[in-house]
Amino acid sequence: MEGKGKGKGLAMQFEIALFASTSATRDGIQAEWYSIKIPDPECIFLHSVTTVEKPLRPFSKVWLACAYRKHAVIGSSLYSLGGMNPDSEPFAGVTTPEFARFLKVRSFDLSTPDDGWKPVATMTFPKRFEPPCLVLDDKLYVLGSVSASEVEAKGYGWMEVYDPDSNTWEPLPNPPLGFSLSARSLAYYATLDSKKQILVAQHDPAYYATLDSKKQILDEDASLFATFYVYHVIDRCWTLLEPPKRKLRPYYHDPVRGRRSTIVDNTIYWGFVLDGIVRVQSHNIDTDLYFHGRLDIKRFFEDGEFAVEYCPKLPLLHVADQTFCLLMFTFVAKMEEEDSGEDSDIELFEDNGIIFLNCIVLDISLNPFKDEGKQQSKEEFDEIYKYHFMGDSSKQLNISLLSVQKYPVRNGSFWLNDAVLL
Repeated sequence: MEGKGKGKGLAMQFEIALFASTSATRDGIQAEWYSIKIPDPECIFLHSVTTVEKPLRPFSKVWLACAYRKHAVIGSSLYSLGGMNPDSEPFAGVTTPEFARFLKVRSFDLSTPDDGWKPVATMTFPKRFEPPCLVLDDKLYVLGSVSASEVEAKGYGWMEVYDPDSNTWEPLPNPPLGFSLSARSLAYYATLDSKKQILVAQHDPAYYATLDSKKQILDEDASLFATFYVYHVIDRCWTLLEPPKRKLRPYYHDPVRGRRSTIVDNTIYWGFVLDGIVRVQSHNIDTDLYFHGRLDIKRFFEDGEFAVEYCPKLPLLHVADQTFCLLMFTFVAKMEEEDSGEDSDIELFEDNGIIFLNCIVLDISLNPFKDEGKQQSKEEFDEIYKYHFMGDSSKQLNISLLSVQKYPVRNGSFWLNDAVLL
């Protein structure tokens, strides 16, 4: 959703949808959906760090069998999809309404929130487990997370597409020979909108063959390589992206691999926060060159605040132009007893402080002060990679902090699972 707004570095207002679980029982989990505006008009601006005193309020709550859901947005509709083989343990024989709901694809029209979640057509292969999904030309694509033997025998179905206008799913041709249909082989995926293409990066099969045999990995670089495949939406065919084998994540081991990636001007961006440090790297798919940068955001922490790493790390979200967003949790120690009148809305963590969800808004671009932003040759890059692994001397990305929006979390068991830009 876009509209008029005020904010450093942003002329428009944007909104992010969050999917979280807050409690669990033997019958399922409490699933909740929230939204965050960027910039948030309710935030108080102070030295690039903005805070709100009221906790986030969910715009939807339902009970689900599990939290393994993926989300996508088309127009004003938010789609939630998952699925799991009901014949597998520990779900064999489960027949609860929550589990039946879990297997379905559902949509939520944000323009009519009182209508709640509504089921849409069932996928051709409905037993996909936490399926990767993305949107291109107002159509929803799901990838993998299905029985490899089943789609291999049929020759189609590893990827399928949903058309909301006709409310139908259509299975698409499988990737070419040499592509592993195993779910865990997926490294990254993204859309090349201007080219009407879907980019899929897959780990080197030799790496996983070694893991499957439970042998020690002799070639440590094996995990760093991937093959990039391209699906051409118009021609409905697959091709290899030359060069076919590329080095992957040369600077940072990325904890969000296998998730949705961001592409801006044919450059893939990956990023995460670890120990209060933002780490971002990019890969220009045309030149096969990588760049990276780091930003220490701990200096923006309050006294007694530190990063909390208990929740899954979500992918870097692209907001607009060179503006991106990352989400992280921090804990702020309770310095002294205060009666704010809203204690009932905020659950203290071990009675010593409050957990905050931080929405970190960043500007990321090539560093104009590093060789005037020129891309390095492969030989120069290899030398930098060899001698300055994770070092500042090879930084080519300029990362600046636009703002941090902080939201107190009401429940200490708040578990963030997914986030998409509305």
